[in-house]
Amino acid sequence: MQDILKEYGPAIITVVAILALIALVTALIGSDAESPIGKAFMGLIDGFFKNAQQAIPNHQ
Repeated sequence: MQDILKEYGPAIITVVAILALIALVTALIGSDAESPIGKAFMGLIDGFFKNAQQAIPNHQ
């Protein structure tokens, strides 16, 4: 067991940290667009694409 932790310990810590970060972002933004932060983020993305389409004159 000790050999496994010595060999794979840093990789295990990295995976746990990434999963914790994903869980934190999901908790803050929410899993759907109904949370306040989710709505603001979706509005930001929609506004960006609307402005980008208006900047290209012949875009269909």
